[in-house]
Amino acid sequence: MTEQPDHLDLKPLNDLEEELARGEQPDANPVDVILAFLNNEVYIVSSDALEGEDSQVEPLVLANSAGLPVLAVFSHPSRVGEQYLAAAPNVLGTQGAAILGNLGDELGMVINPGAAFGFEIDPEGVANIRRDFKPTEDPADAPENDGGHA
Repeated sequence: MTEQPDHLDLKPLNDLEEELARGEQPDANPVDVILAFLNNEVYIVSSDALEGEDSQVEPLVLANSAGLPVLAVFSHPSRVGEQYLAAAPNVLGTQGAAILGNLGDELGMVINPGAAFGFEIDPEGVANIRRDFKPTEDPADAPENDGGHA
């Protein structure tokens, strides 16, 4: 038996990939996949390394089958194929919501290009997600709710 490269592995590696795998099922709720993306860490690749908190990076942008630009986003560092690392060797993690918040109006997004557990969203879909969804607040970050409990 030949071993598959990690980026082709069919075993989910985190919560986001579990939702992506469930999203392939006929009874799947796409909202669950979107919320998992927004609330989990995802990875982009860049030719630039982060030098400080305010540093800018130029993430890898691919062309989809229609020749339109899409930002390459990965659900786990091991999903980044060698061909992408050759062009952009720095793997940077960030919240999915931050990716969508910083994506321009003309750019789509592809999750795990060429790998298991992936999909593509066009610019209109990205705008719809930004409009209709917000990431879940971390309970530790939420304001205190004084509902009369001591």
